[in-house]
Amino acid sequence: MKRNIYYYDTDCGGVVYHANYLRFFEEARTYELEKMGLTVKQLMQDNCYFVVNHQEIFYRAPAMYGDVIDVQAYPIEMSAVRLVYEYQIFNQDGKLLTEGTTSLACVSKEGRLGKWPKYFRDVVKLEPSRIKRPLRK
Repeated sequence: MKRNIYYYDTDCGGVVYHANYLRFFEEARTYELEKMGLTVKQLMQDNCYFVVNHQEIFYRAPAMYGDVIDVQAYPIEMSAVRLVYEYQIFNQDGKLLTEGTTSLACVSKEGRLGKWPKYFRDVVKLEPSRIKRPLRK
């Protein structure tokens, strides 16, 4: 998913504020799910709400005001109750800026752990990890 970096994404020095990368991850994950024909709204109607239970980010280089970033999001693991997405963010020159993962669980509106609906499990296709482990050097 390509995205422009606007002034509101940055600090006073024109560097993307660190917490905004979490927003970029979520935007890309939602975009990719919608490309598969899945919507968060449909999951909510089926009493399955995304809950983040773990996130990891490694900042390799800053995104800057005016950059056009490419946020790549892809599922790498899934069980009946857990889904792990991996992310890589590149700038317009193809330079790797950020890598990360998000572990999500499906919970009911009442907060109970639930299973991903069958149609969801059938559509989500896992991809191999592209991040070299460990994230930290």
